[in-house]
Amino acid sequence: MMRFQLPMPVHRMFGLAVLVVALSACGKADDAAPASTGMQAVVEDAAQDAATAGALPNGDAPLKQGQSVQGTIQADVGNGMQSFRSLSTKVADNIGEQLDEKLGRREGQKAIADANKKLEKLGTGTQVSSDDVREIVGGMAGKTFHDSQVIHVDIIKSLKVTLTGTAGDGGNLDLGMNFDDKSLALTGSSLSYRPKATALFDFYQTKGKNNVQVTIERFERNADGTYAIAGTFSAKDLAASPMAKKLNSVTLASASGRFDYEELPLKQIPKFGQ
Repeated sequence: MMRFQLPMPVHRMFGLAVLVVALSACGKADDAAPASTGMQAVVEDAAQDAATAGALPNGDAPLKQGQSVQGTIQADVGNGMQSFRSLSTKVADNIGEQLDEKLGRREGQKAIADANKKLEKLGTGTQVSSDDVREIVGGMAGKTFHDSQVIHVDIIKSLKVTLTGTAGDGGNLDLGMNFDDKSLALTGSSLSYRPKATALFDFYQTKGKNNVQVTIERFERNADGTYAIAGTFSAKDLAASPMAKKLNSVTLASASGRFDYEELPLKQIPKFGQ
């Protein structure tokens, strides 16, 4: 029987995420505390620190070592046509050594202290250490992470395609599509747009599984097991998230565009008990 287990409490995992981002900036982050409290403020503050230090890929910014472009979504979300780019990122094989070098410097220890201060503001009662971040980052060495992918959910005979791209202005677009795993017929779709990728709760989204009109021009399995997909989409009246605080309006009037991906990796979710 398959069992799902969380490797550590959510607050602890969140603390490590804050710390990893802080270490990416490693001493270049603004020391000022977040202007507001709560998880959203902490995430936004940490992500902005890393972005300032050049640690986060942002739209059409130059690719960093280990990065490659999976594909793009050309879309108009109210700002004219934009390119939302999906990336694959291979973590360096020697990431553990790089991390040890950072942790051994004064800036690395300051990043840990700053991350714990942010966790204290959040009220989690959780602290993170050098050993914590070594454990989680060390397990990523040599692995490749993809913005977009296909997931085969065997128990419901479905292929779930997730296309996620980031634009040059920091906006994030997420197009989801479900297909029958045998006929490859489209069975559902969804769309969300986040004007600021680091804003955890500020996004627009469609309601229901068929509120996005999608035309599939191509969806096929490649010889190497990856998938190629291309097509167009359109949606109207995307509602703001109930927890949104900084969006300009309660709805996004329309969103439309096209997508084209040549090699989406496939992940398998087996049936229970397998």
